[in-house]
Amino acid sequence: MFSLDKKLKKKAPWSNDESDLDDEWIEKYEEECEKKEIEKAEKKFIKENEKLEADGKKPNPDKVLQERVKDIKDEFKRLAKERGKDEAAPKKGRTVEKIQEMINKLDDRIKNFKLQMVDREEGKEVSLGTR
Repeated sequence: MFSLDKKLKKKAPWSNDESDLDDEWIEKYEEECEKKEIEKAEKKFIKENEKLEADGKKPNPDKVLQERVKDIKDEFKRLAKERGKDEAAPKKGRTVEKIQEMINKLDDRIKNFKLQMVDREEGKEVSLGTR
């Protein structure tokens, strides 16, 4: 968002970095996500080939899977390069308004989850023996 509009860096509430994650954890998490994405792509490729064979069509060559895996690895390499830097390249089609909307939605989800946690804790204190 800041790479799209430099003026936003000075405006609240997005001006402060809220991250409490260390780089080692982020690196491990990204590696796990990359492995999961590759596994997902392989499973999807196998299902697509099974479906094509069931329909009597020729299955996709292994080259298609290799391209998908390469795209996934390239995306995670891009993320690794951006880690620790102040600016990140936005994905295609993302505008400042869309990013702000996504942030607001995440904030709402966090607030709702916190309320649910409080409700659960308060619900534990209600007497279960009353009729």
